[in-house]
Amino acid sequence: MEELLPQCWDDLAATIGAGIDRIILFGPPGTGKTYAALRWQTNERPVERLICTEDLTAADVTGAWLPNGTGGWQWQDGPALRAWRSGGRLVVDEVDRASGDVLSLLLAMADSDGSSQWHHPTTGEVVRPAIGFNVIMTTNLEEMALLPDALRDRFPIAIRINAPHPSAVRSLSDDLKPAAMHGSMGESGRRVSLRKFYAFDQLRRTLGPTRASELLFGAQGGADFIDALRVGAMGRS
Repeated sequence: MEELLPQCWDDLAATIGAGIDRIILFGPPGTGKTYAALRWQTNERPVERLICTEDLTAADVTGAWLPNGTGGWQWQDGPALRAWRSGGRLVVDEVDRASGDVLSLLLAMADSDGSSQWHHPTTGEVVRPAIGFNVIMTTNLEEMALLPDALRDRFPIAIRINAPHPSAVRSLSDDLKPAAMHGSMGESGRRVSLRKFYAFDQLRRTLGPTRASELLFGAQGGADFIDALRVGAMGRS
């Protein structure tokens, strides 16, 4: 029987299948945004990943000269250039955390294929994205309005991921799957990430549920977590 996908994931599958090559996935953490971006409909092309932080530099995006081990230096392409050359996918995680300079560079790298080009700072080589190049950016922001206008303009499709992908809970014990599907959503103060559910599942096998929940949430939080599991209230307001 074919697995029924939540609407947000069906939207993503349809969008990629239609050939849209600039997509933003936004919404709560731990719902499988990155997993899907790295694996869905890649057409067997290479996939490169960038994780944005405040310390990310332009060299981390496009590349840099690095020691080659023999006393010399060798240019090494960064993830964005590798994706350009291969016509593969560039996945940019937590784009909202990128500094201003890096964000400007990412905007240039994610521009339309017809206008995008990059000049090597030393050799003068001009690189353009190969056919098939596509970009999926992710953010844990709850509202797209919090992202810069220039970024939103380059990405015609933004999909709010408001339900975990069923494959994201497939490896959990059966008794935790319904709670994980609901508990990873809802209000931020009551949300329990899928990573926490997986950690709880692993810890309780050797430590028992009470100790496992205490390690993850503290004494009172652990008791509340166990109570919510027992009454099936996980994720309800």
